[in-house]
This record gives sequence, C-alpha cells and structure tokens, in this order.
Amino acid sequence: MPRPASLFLLACLSLSCRPAAAGDTAWMLHLDRPSTVGDRCTVSATGKQSRRVETTSTAQLKEVATENLEVTYEALHEVRAIDPKGHASEILIRIAHLTTNDGSGPQEQFPAGTLIKAAADGNQTRYFLGRDELEGTLSDALNLAGTKLPSKNEPSEDDVFLNHLVRRPGESWTADPKRLADAIAATSAFLIDPVTSTGEIRFDQPVTEKDIPALATTTTFRINPVSLGNSGLGQALTESSVTSTTIRLFPIDPSLPLIKETLDTSMKLIQRTTTGPKPAGTETTFQRQVTRYCLPLPKE
Repeated sequence: MPRPASLFLLACLSLSCRPAAAGDTAWMLHLDRPSTVGDRCTVSATGKQSRRVETTSTAQLKEVATENLEVTYEALHEVRAIDPKGHASEILIRIAHLTTNDGSGPQEQFPAGTLIKAAADGNQTRYFLGRDELEGTLSDALNLAGTKLPSKNEPSEDDVFLNHLVRRPGESWTADPKRLADAIAATSAFLIDPVTSTGEIRFDQPVTEKDIPALATTTTFRINPVSLGNSGLGQALTESSVTSTTIRLFPIDPSLPLIKETLDTSMKLIQRTTTGPKPAGTETTFQRQVTRYCLPLPKE
C-alpha cells in the first residue's frame, strides 16, 4: 500500500531488475503516493536492527545495554482509513508469518491468518490484536517489518525535495534545507542543523519489477542532530549523526504504491547532562537494515 517512506529513515534497495525504457527519456517521479480506502497489497520483508546504549556518570560505574532484533514477515495489508493528506491512518493486517529473533533463536509470533489492526497515533503506530494492544518486542518487530504508518505531521516528500520537474536517468537534486529540518522536527524528537544536514535523490534508471514499469532512485541523508526537542535544560547532542541510504522502486503509474525498498540506517547520539552535582553522559548507537516488497492487489 502507498506508504510514503519516512523522510528520516529512507531505505535502500537492490536493483535486480531489467531495463524498461531507453536511458535518456525524461520522467516525472512521483515520490508521494496517497492511499485510498480499500487499497490492498501483499507485503514481505526481512530486517534486522541493533541498539547499544552506554551510560556514564560520576556517581556510578559505566552501564552498557544492548538490544538486537531480526524479523521475517509476510502479510496482506488493506487500508481501512486515511487522513486528510491521503496517508493511510488505519490498516488491517492478515499475518502469513512473523518470525522474530532477539538472539535467543527464531520464534514464530502468530498463527497464519491472525488479524491485526494498525492505527496511526501522532508520530507512532499502535497495533491491536482484538482489544489487546501489542507492545514491546511485537510492536518493534512490526515496525521493523515496515508496517509503521505515516505520521499525520509527515510533509509532502515532493515538496521537501522540490520535486516538480521531469528528470532524466543520472540526474540528482537536493532537499530544501529548511523544509528538511522542519520535516524532521515535525516527525521525530530531533532538531537538526539545516546548514550541515543534507538529503539528495538520484534518478538511477527505469526498470521493470514483477511486470510493473518503475523508476529506480537512490536517496541519501546525512543528518546532524543538535538537540532533542523535549530534552530539557542542561542536555545537548554532540558529535551526533544519522546517515541513511535508500534505493526505491516507484511505479510509473502514480496510483500504485512504492513496490520495493531496502533501508540502511546508522545513528550515533551522544547526550551530555552538564547541570547539577552529578554530570552524566549517554552514547547511543543504532543500526537498521530492511528490505521490503509490496505487490498491489485489486480492490475487493
């Protein structure tokens, strides 16, 4: 289904596709893919992520916490509601399988056919099995599998990248710095430096994937967070960075969803608390890699 890739964690995908058209033809790339109620697609994904948090304080010994998660996922998605911007705000997920591994071995989480509701709530997505909300590992696994819904605050990616011209293969263009900074502030806890943070898209080539003519792009972000919007006084981010690379396949037909993407993101956040009698510091490193396919189906 037409899930606009997050402007902060835009993904990277492998181009094992055959050319669909001559190389010098100009094309209009439609980055925004509004949903309609009843849209359906089969989604399959594999992903892994790791997080390491190191905390130091003059009052205690250094503490290190690590988390790892791997998923394989296959399901049928159906859009049940959209917001005024055309983002899917509620989807019904019919699970084929969701396998997770947190380092203790693979675990199948649901029987085939299990129905889960995903609903957008601010910048978060909440998942429900009947009346019960799924949290913790299950919520993290579904997010990692690519079921996280767009935020109602998520701006138009076409507007952020000033993407209103036809493009030719090999052509690159950059995000407007202020619009990129505003987009990240609207959908995450970060405030970034708009001078040193950049986003760039390159139109790679026209391709055909599963008989769908599409346009392949590579998006790179180099983001320098300077603070957390809700961090409070006495806290700052220093030597912090987020980098991501995305290659995506956008069908030439703008009514179809993004059909393939792979996410490769690395983040380092160094946070210092300098006020008070006990200065402390936290260094967080995070990595995520995901490959996701979406094959659109006819409406019922």
